[in-house]
Amino acid sequence: MLDFLGVTENWSAIENIPWTQRWAFSDESTLEPVSLDGVTFTGRVHLDGEAEPVELDIQKSASAEEANILIVSCTGLPEGRHAYEIYSVSESGNQHRLISGYIGVIKSIGKLADDTRTYAFRTLSIRLPGNVTRQIRLEWNSCTIASVSAQQALKAAGQAHTDAETASQAAKTATDAAATAAGRAEEAEGYAGSAWASKRAAADSATAAGTSAANAARDAKSAHDAKTAVESLAATWPETVSNGKQQIIEARNEAVTAIQDKQADSVLAVGRASQTAQQNIAGARTDAVAAVQTAQERAVGAITPLVQRAETAKEAIDQAERRINTAATNATTAATSAANSATEAQQALAAIPQVDTAGNMTLAGGLTANGTVNANGGVNIPLAVGAVTDTAAVNRFYTSGLAGAVSALVQPIYLNSSSITVAGSISKSSKGTLAGLTQRFSVGAASAGSNAYGSAVIPLIGPNGQFNYSSVCGFSLAVNATAFAKFTFGIGRGSKTNRTGLTMDSYSMIPGNELAVNHGEIIDVTINTPYDTVRKGYEIRVREIFYVSSVGHWQVKTTTVFLPVGHNELMPNGLNRLIYMQSGLPSTAVREEKAALYMELGGGSTNTLFKIASLRGFIAFEAGTGVSTLIIDARNEKTYALSADAGTGTRHLYSNGLTNPTYHALEAMAVNAIEEEETADFEDINIPL
Repeated sequence: MLDFLGVTENWSAIENIPWTQRWAFSDESTLEPVSLDGVTFTGRVHLDGEAEPVELDIQKSASAEEANILIVSCTGLPEGRHAYEIYSVSESGNQHRLISGYIGVIKSIGKLADDTRTYAFRTLSIRLPGNVTRQIRLEWNSCTIASVSAQQALKAAGQAHTDAETASQAAKTATDAAATAAGRAEEAEGYAGSAWASKRAAADSATAAGTSAANAARDAKSAHDAKTAVESLAATWPETVSNGKQQIIEARNEAVTAIQDKQADSVLAVGRASQTAQQNIAGARTDAVAAVQTAQERAVGAITPLVQRAETAKEAIDQAERRINTAATNATTAATSAANSATEAQQALAAIPQVDTAGNMTLAGGLTANGTVNANGGVNIPLAVGAVTDTAAVNRFYTSGLAGAVSALVQPIYLNSSSITVAGSISKSSKGTLAGLTQRFSVGAASAGSNAYGSAVIPLIGPNGQFNYSSVCGFSLAVNATAFAKFTFGIGRGSKTNRTGLTMDSYSMIPGNELAVNHGEIIDVTINTPYDTVRKGYEIRVREIFYVSSVGHWQVKTTTVFLPVGHNELMPNGLNRLIYMQSGLPSTAVREEKAALYMELGGGSTNTLFKIASLRGFIAFEAGTGVSTLIIDARNEKTYALSADAGTGTRHLYSNGLTNPTYHALEAMAVNAIEEEETADFEDINIPL
């Protein structure tokens, strides 16, 4: 199948004169014919100042031996400069620009050149996308310069004019001869009448009458022959004129072709000069931009540490100021509290009954106590039968009960191992794999000059009893990778479309049914940045796709996160879990942020739990089973294979009153690593590798 890259070619034509060209396609290097099977062509001329274009007549050669020949024809065009374009259309419907440019239509031809040279055929080189080493050769026939043909046409026209004048003169002579013959015939008739009237002169007049009759017959025959010649000339005159006109038209067409050749050569030369100038300008501009960018990068490299030091110093000053303010507030509070405590202590001492010298104390109401009163010896309040009296044991008992209650609200999430699919440079590994519990994927090694990409689509299953409504409020997924990775999962109801074989910035999951309205969400977490040696950590991107009915379309919120970990805590090697929790049900109209996404690390950093996004969350009657699919996209930059892992997770339910204690516990413990948040209208990114 042919697939062209458009080139520019300008042509010329004579006003109101139709033209036809035969185009031949051949391989640039071997000159072998290139078949036009499976390719159709269309073209049009946009008349200057006219709304409707003129369609070109483009036909393939009907001969099987000329499968590489295209016949391009156009009707006569008005004087002016008109844009044209010709496209090729493949069997799949893809349309590509073949040739475009302008057709200059001139009104008349000036002085003819006395030149009999023969010009070469017109050719163009057309590159094929995807293979820059192979070119298609487009060739159309030229002709000898138009001066010879035009001169021949003028000679033919002059001869036709001479023939016409000769015919006209012959017609006039024949007419005169016919008139003379008619007169003589009348004279003969008079002579005959006179001969019959005068018998006495018959002998003398008979001889003269016979002679006159013979002359009249001869003249009559000459008149008849002249009349026949005039009628024959009149019959052939239109054909003679038509032949002369046809020769003039052919001469004009040949003149147009010659002018096109000369103008095309001029345009080609100007185009090459313009291209060379543009390349020189572009090269100079590129060098200038590169120089500016280099200077800018050096300036940024020099300024960045200073800015960071200033920001660090400012942060230290702000922290010190906050500590001073807090200390002042605490001192004031402590002084007030101390004064109040002193007053209360004095009042309490005054209210305590006094003990006499015998050690007796009389309490209000007449109660008298002898000796020292203490909790163990004097007062004993018994607990319920069977309860342990040790307070620490009681606290441990209730703590265990709370842990059991939380565990009762958690359900397991398993991997549907039999339905896992992979694509690209990734494969299911048998090493470190337990059916339904853990699955390891091997990410192929990078080849010279390019990285290895792969995708794995992992369906998730587990017990999740419900009917119309669901009380799911969160989940956690065990994930890990040694290559740079992106983790994508969809939550809530609503169909979703999974996609593989895309770049890391593309969306591996989008709302299904052509972005139909639903209250589900899609979240992806991308870890693909090398260690930042200046800030000492890793940058992470979180994207949330959600629908807001008050806005009326899908939106995407992009969160930029920075994890402050040491250079020995590689990412995503140190990733253990992604945890999603929400505090309550968001509104369907506003979708306020009720949920959060956390990342649990297993490295040696001081902090292991980070909050990496604020999200909208499930809507009760749309939440479905929670999370049903996990997609892992991995990119390997190493020359050896790496891996990615997925394991069982947990699904969390609301406790009574639609409360989620796990959310509040994580919020209290996690370090907020969010740096920037930006919400915009959703625009699909779908870039194949």
